[in-house]
Amino acid sequence: MSVSERSEGWVTDQLSRLTDEYGSAPVHQVSWSVSGPRYEEAAAVDTVEHAAAGVRVTNDADETLLVRDRHNEWAPPRGAVAADESLEAGARRNVREATGVDCEVEGVERITIVSIGDESDRDRPPIYCLIVLFVGSCGSDQTVQCTESPVRWRHSRPGDSLDPGVLAI
Repeated sequence: MSVSERSEGWVTDQLSRLTDEYGSAPVHQVSWSVSGPRYEEAAAVDTVEHAAAGVRVTNDADETLLVRDRHNEWAPPRGAVAADESLEAGARRNVREATGVDCEVEGVERITIVSIGDESDRDRPPIYCLIVLFVGSCGSDQTVQCTESPVRWRHSRPGDSLDPGVLAI
């Protein structure tokens, strides 16, 4: 079985699991073309579980937890998910590492299936990845701890763009 087929199967399994556990959520599909060497790196990884996840965390005051991303925009904390952790565990870890806040995952806001292709050889089959934005909450006793980037609570929700940099491939 090819990397493309294995990664597609893994994404399909995760979508089914998320739907079973949280119900339906919007699913978007995007295609990213990467350089031949970056495609080779993704294809050479022993595991096909390429994923990124984050949580749109709200507190008891209905504020949303945000961090400044690498594009200097405010966004929910997110990042790569390790192959040995669930999407939910990876999302909670990403929030905790970026902000110091422990949160609960309560649902799925959005799922994005990413098809990664080799920009120098369009005939190569895509490698499929998953980006999941969960919704969650934390108690009012949670204070933010600025770690790698500025962190804040905000009453309004900013738009959230997809960033290929959140996938560790």
